Order: sequence, then C-alpha cells, then structure tokens
Amino acid sequence: MLQGENNDLVQFVGPVAREALEQAVCALPRHQRAPLRRQIAKLDLLFVDKTMNNPLAHPSQHWWFRRC
Repeated sequence: MLQGENNDLVQFVGPVAREALEQAVCALPRHQRAPLRRQIAKLDLLFVDKTMNNPLAHPSQHWWFRRC
C-alpha cells in the first residue's frame, strides 16, 4: 500500500496529479486524446493495485479521489 507514516501520496499527490492528467486529456483535441488515455490507463492500474477503495468517500467524486 502507499499509505504509511509521512506518505501523503494517496490523499494528496496521487488524486491531484490524476485530476491534472484528466484535465490535460480534456484540453486536447479529440483525435489526440487516445494516446494519452492509453498511458494514463497504465498508471491508473498501478494506482488501483496499490490503494484500496474508501467506502466513506462521497460517490460523486472521481474514482481517484475515492481511493486510500
């Protein structure tokens, strides 16, 4: 797990960075999004593998904000 003493990756860096990636994808023209989405999908798998679902997170948040 990524959680641990003095490790804020899950709560702060991970979700904020993932949100920035999502905004970058949305800012691209449609025909240029797919290559970046493929790369992000690989990173998403790593993030999901190293975190757990937070059942207390609000369901309206993006999935990356609902991990701990």
